[in-house]
Amino acid sequence: MRELSIIGLMSGTSADGIDAAVLKTDGQRFTRTGLSGHFAYHANTKAAIRASMRDPASLMADDGARAALDRAIAVDHAVAVTALCEAYEGDVDLIGFHGQTIYHNPHPNTAHRLGRQTVQLGDAAYLAQASNITVVHNVRQADMDHGGEGAPLAPIYHAALFGAMGIDMPAVLVNIGGVANVTCVAGAGTSTLIGFDTGPGNALIDDYMMAYHGAECDFDGALAARGTADTGLIASWMQADFFNRRWPKSLDRQAFSALLDDTKFRQLAPTDAAATLTEFTAQSIAHAIAQLPVVPKTVYVAGGGRRNPSLMAALTAALASPVITDASIGFAPDMVEAELMAFLAARCHYGLATSFPGTTGCRQPVVGGQITAPK
Repeated sequence: MRELSIIGLMSGTSADGIDAAVLKTDGQRFTRTGLSGHFAYHANTKAAIRASMRDPASLMADDGARAALDRAIAVDHAVAVTALCEAYEGDVDLIGFHGQTIYHNPHPNTAHRLGRQTVQLGDAAYLAQASNITVVHNVRQADMDHGGEGAPLAPIYHAALFGAMGIDMPAVLVNIGGVANVTCVAGAGTSTLIGFDTGPGNALIDDYMMAYHGAECDFDGALAARGTADTGLIASWMQADFFNRRWPKSLDRQAFSALLDDTKFRQLAPTDAAATLTEFTAQSIAHAIAQLPVVPKTVYVAGGGRRNPSLMAALTAALASPVITDASIGFAPDMVEAELMAFLAARCHYGLATSFPGTTGCRQPVVGGQITAPK
């Protein structure tokens, strides 16, 4: 199969902007081009995205509002594509477009108005037309249709990444976005892949900072660094049913948002509140890794959370395995998710599975994604 030049686009549940990267890949092997960038959403688009996450049912019931946000998201993604196309010396064959998740619920028995579904916004037809490049999108729905959780989709790329890095197995990659997820690769072949969401990533910390301090995040973990975590409160939070469930399992970004209204939590000083949320996030990731059937020789960390020194210190203290966030050892930790989307686009193009029973709980390996060509 021919190696394709693909732009991968990812905006995670933190909704802090668009990661974009060019990857050469046939969906099995890859060559990193080094061409990537982060592109901010327009302020109005970001505000609308965050409002839709708080009340996705209202947005989905308003066809006009949904169409407008679909288009606004695609317009900002088109800016990222244009920038990379202008910088890339060659033709781009495909775009892997994740879109913006505003709702994710894999559970059939739910009281939520939207029920069991996953919603990624973004007008793929507009993006294809604006760029004149074929777009692979809607990558989660096929997995949901085949009984899967629709997430995480990263394990197949993480396995290829570990193979390219030539590291000793078993190994784990943790991606800390709004939600954190873990991939465990025990050896060669997809049968050794395990992947699942671990709990909150940056979401609780970011939402607390926005609600109480008017800041988008705890920059450099500075507020948490001055506080002391409430270990009793964390212990009670860790009793949530999610942490006792076995994988595969996945989460919506808002799954733990009610904890910010916990009476005991609201009585904490700001520094202690930030420290408690940070330690809770680290403990939930460590708990997930402890559930694995193997002990990883190394834990690699990617995503925005790796830039929070307080979170990284808490995670390192909670794990026995070495924790690596250094980009110099063969992976681009800030662009793993964007590269993933390029990799999944190639797999969809060539009819290769994108999710597996051990990663999402689907009944059999599933090829995910829709293909939209420019008119």
